[in-house]
Amino acid sequence: MRQLTDIELQEIRKAIMRKEISSGEILMEVYDHYISHLQEFPEEGFNSQLFDLEQKFTYAYCHALQFRFNKEAKEDIHKTQWLVIRKYFCTSRWLYLVGILAIVYYISSQARNEQEYTLLLLSPMILLFVSNIVFGIQNRRKLRPIKKAFKGIGIPINSSLASPISERLSLPVLMAQVFIYLLKLIFTNIDLTPYLSAGAGMVTVVLIMYTLSVWEVWEIKSKTALV
Repeated sequence: MRQLTDIELQEIRKAIMRKEISSGEILMEVYDHYISHLQEFPEEGFNSQLFDLEQKFTYAYCHALQFRFNKEAKEDIHKTQWLVIRKYFCTSRWLYLVGILAIVYYISSQARNEQEYTLLLLSPMILLFVSNIVFGIQNRRKLRPIKKAFKGIGIPINSSLASPISERLSLPVLMAQVFIYLLKLIFTNIDLTPYLSAGAGMVTVVLIMYTLSVWEVWEIKSKTALV
């Protein structure tokens, strides 16, 4: 197995860039496959082997790989998050869950007006918002070497696993805004004050568990993925 020259590596990158792959994971997978394959042949066989690879890894084939991986990535994140959430109800973590319930219940019982209930609900929202910012910074840092190697590709390079995680960090914030708007629109003539404490506490617990589960999914995937 020989070491490829800088010129050869540049030729490989040019060939791959023409396929306009936007998934960082698929881009690196194809790039690594090209390199590992071409290292097994002498320098005089480089062009012919690169041509053979190009016949296999066509534009359509690479985009089919990317489409399938994007779909599998979303399903994987969904399954992983549900597994994490289910663990919160296991015997080994019941104290963890009870602790969250007790703290939120105590805080919600001390709230006396709508502003305090709103502040209670905002706490997990702020955590989600900050987490999304930190996640974006971390993701860009991991993608930086790939973007540098394939500079000039002409399309944005993103992590296929990062997109569903980022969506899950953003979705509750958007849903909460719609939910609050609908409540005000539907129950305009009903006094919701007696139900605010229980409602705010319940929603806060759900949002905290949701936020913690996304964090754990991020932690799990960050060990092996571009997130």
